[in-house]
Amino acid sequence: MRVISFINGSLISENASLYALRYATQMKLKIDFIHVEGKDSLSEVQKSAKKLISLADSFNLENRFLLFDSFDAAKEYLMCRELDVIFCASRHNHSFFDKSFAQTLLKANIKTDLAIVKILKLSMQESVDKLIMPIRDSKLSVRKFSFYSAFTLAYNAEAEIYSLDKFSKTQMANLSIAHEKKRLQEIIFNLKHYIALARMMHIKFSIKHNFALLEDEKVTVHIVKNNYDLAIIGGHHDKTFFGHHPIDILFETPVINTIFFIPYKDQS
Repeated sequence: MRVISFINGSLISENASLYALRYATQMKLKIDFIHVEGKDSLSEVQKSAKKLISLADSFNLENRFLLFDSFDAAKEYLMCRELDVIFCASRHNHSFFDKSFAQTLLKANIKTDLAIVKILKLSMQESVDKLIMPIRDSKLSVRKFSFYSAFTLAYNAEAEIYSLDKFSKTQMANLSIAHEKKRLQEIIFNLKHYIALARMMHIKFSIKHNFALLEDEKVTVHIVKNNYDLAIIGGHHDKTFFGHHPIDILFETPVINTIFFIPYKDQS
């Protein structure tokens, strides 16, 4: 199994690749750094690849740097490999729905998970003390939890799952402390198998729950107040704007380095 990290010679893609390196090291997987030729400076790409290969070697990871003259050629290579996940950087001010290399990957229908990374602060991937994964109520797949756990273990970080229930103004006005406590108990019950897995892996793990009119705003405030270093958001890619999942908005306006994780089954 391989981890793939697309690079373009920029500091953004280089920093995104460092997350890929951490993941591959934790999961004991091979890693390929891939560049598709285009407008990027080839000398900068090669310089970046040299740094990443040196780091991969220091982690004792089997690695390669591959150069393709077109995306179709890269896709053909990927379709013939056993892949775990593809990492790809995306610009900070880039909307998820705009045309981008990340969108090209999504439409390519390559049978693997995608991890699209937005970097706000360079070098933040060197030390991560606190990770957060926002979810809706108790919706959490095994694949997303596994991906999140790998990063938690890689950094020996504190892990939090932040669960949100979307409420109307009327529901918020009638909300009681007793209701809040009862709902938290339900969330914990529904996620109890993940809690058990976290304990077995010796992960420093907690679950928090809240109610919100605007989910993205509530999560943003929570992240800023609690000084998290990395957010991992489970993606829900849809082909139309009107199918846009509210928590996905966090990808468009992140406040910290964010990995938008999209399992293969959610890409179509």
